[in-house]
Amino acid sequence: MIRLLFRRSVPLVLSLVLSSCTDIVEPNQLAFVLGTSIDPAEGGQIEVGHQIVIPTQKSGPFDGLSESSEGFVVLSATGRDVFEASEKVQKKLSRKLMTSHRILIAISEDFINKNDVSALFDKLNRDPANNERDVTVMIKGSAKQFLTLGHPMEHLSSIAADKEMQVNGLKSFSTRQFIIDSVSEGTRPLLPTLQIQNAKLSSKITTPIAQWSGYAFLNKRLKVKGALNETEGSGVLWMSGKMMSQGLTVPWKDGKGALSFRLTHLRRQIRSGGNPEHVVLTVKAQAYLLENTTSLDMSEVNNKRMAERYVNDQLQKDLQAAMDKVRNWGTDAFGIGEHLHRKHPYWWKKQRDDWDDKFKSLNVTVKADIKLRSSGTSGAQLKP
Repeated sequence: MIRLLFRRSVPLVLSLVLSSCTDIVEPNQLAFVLGTSIDPAEGGQIEVGHQIVIPTQKSGPFDGLSESSEGFVVLSATGRDVFEASEKVQKKLSRKLMTSHRILIAISEDFINKNDVSALFDKLNRDPANNERDVTVMIKGSAKQFLTLGHPMEHLSSIAADKEMQVNGLKSFSTRQFIIDSVSEGTRPLLPTLQIQNAKLSSKITTPIAQWSGYAFLNKRLKVKGALNETEGSGVLWMSGKMMSQGLTVPWKDGKGALSFRLTHLRRQIRSGGNPEHVVLTVKAQAYLLENTTSLDMSEVNNKRMAERYVNDQLQKDLQAAMDKVRNWGTDAFGIGEHLHRKHPYWWKKQRDDWDDKFKSLNVTVKADIKLRSSGTSGAQLKP
């Protein structure tokens, strides 16, 4: 009886052992990459840096200024492509690189202007281990240096940059969207730009941190054709459908005081009608008055309507100026070409091969449709 049970149990035990997983990688065998940098290297090669979290490091977000409290390490290597450089980084580590949790990819402006950026797409798109939800930004200076920086509020510079974009209402800047815009015939990509600057955090502490400096506009060959600061660039993001909310301050017509709003539900609408040579782009939003330093009593309906019309007129002028500036660069960051492709396919066939130049001569009119939803909890400006 015992011999019979033994004979029957041995195959069962062997089947359980042989069918078990043997390729599992435990968390303590992984090196989690939260940021990746792309810089040019000598001989036409590429330098890839990885910002890797040290999981055993336990420090608060405000302790990241000292060298001993950094909870990350940045390792880099050069290669003929991203894979070769990453393999060289892997040989420096005791853990396996894991990029599926990556938050941000930082590409230096120097690399964009000197190298073929589209060469990065194959690795990012083909390898299933890559996370295409991560954000792509351009760095003025060294992208690797950006990863090595600390931040007064966050553990990592990559986490800080990602959160700043979310807090300020930016969207659609993922690596996947960057690739889609780059290969599209009727859209040109734009990238948020960060610049490393010294910031005085207190009376005794001054440290370099990465700050938003504006937005870069790329042409079909993915070269920078122009840049806008944050003020002008935020309007272009709105017209491009890449902004969810933003603040707006409009000086009043008599030069005395200003009206400040929080704009939400930002949308844009492109219309071409029967004439593809003339396009109307309308921006829409809901406005909430948060500060009034004018003499207007915003509790009166007539003043509300007057302020709403004035804000729309001023905003329309500013956005039209930004549109004309970007249009003169030939960088259709608004996706107008894609709209015309859908609405006028036969006309588009004759325009698509040289859209950057054709976009310069396109007649684009910008209109604003802002609805004032709230004037706050008081009417006129409070005075002693």
